[in-house]
Amino acid sequence: MTRSRGTLSACAMFMLVALPVATLAETVKEDAKKAGHAVGEAVHEVGHEAKKVGQEIGHGAKEAGKEVGHGAKKVGKAVGDTAKEGYEAAKEGGREVKRTVKGEK
Repeated sequence: MTRSRGTLSACAMFMLVALPVATLAETVKEDAKKAGHAVGEAVHEVGHEAKKVGQEIGHGAKEAGKEVGHGAKKVGKAVGDTAKEGYEAAKEGGREVKRTVKGEK
C-alpha cells in the first residue's frame, strides 16, 4: 500500500503542477490573442484616420484646382479679348490704308 500511496502522491503532485502550467499556457495564449486584437484595432483606426485625412487633402486639392481653373479662364478670356481688340484694330487699320490709297488715286 505504501507503494500505491507513493504512486498516488506522485500522480497528485504531477496533476497539481501540470494543471497550473496548462492553465498558464492558456492564459498566455489568451493574453496574446487579446494583445493581437488590440493591435489590429489600433492599426484599423490608424488606417481609417489616414483615409479621412487623404479625403480631406483630395477635397482641398480639388477646390484649389477649381480656383486655379477659374483664374486661368479669366486670364484666357482677357487675353482673347485683347487679341480680338488687336485684330479689330489691325483690320480697321487695313481699311484706313485702303481708303487712303483709294482716295489718292
